[in-house]
Amino acid sequence: MRGLPLLSLTAPLAACVATAPAPLAPARPDVAAEAQPVAGGGIRISRTDGTGYAMWDGAPARRDADALCGGKGVRASIYDRFEAGTWVFVGGCA
Repeated sequence: MRGLPLLSLTAPLAACVATAPAPLAPARPDVAAEAQPVAGGGIRISRTDGTGYAMWDGAPARRDADALCGGKGVRASIYDRFEAGTWVFVGGCA
């Protein structure tokens, strides 16, 4: 009977650890971009070749973000935005 209180404490702690967000994948050699975390859980995508994205490069930035986020891709929203050569996806990786 003494083991019961210990079990009731470890289950909620295990749930907290399981829901922690996964770290961003390292830059892939086949994608010329990198992802940096943004406050609030989003990610900032910037090109590694120094050219930067243009405002109309939302689709290529989304493809790069999907590749850097792994199999799940990025969560796109209406609040995603262009900021000085980078694209910010406020939903982060899915």
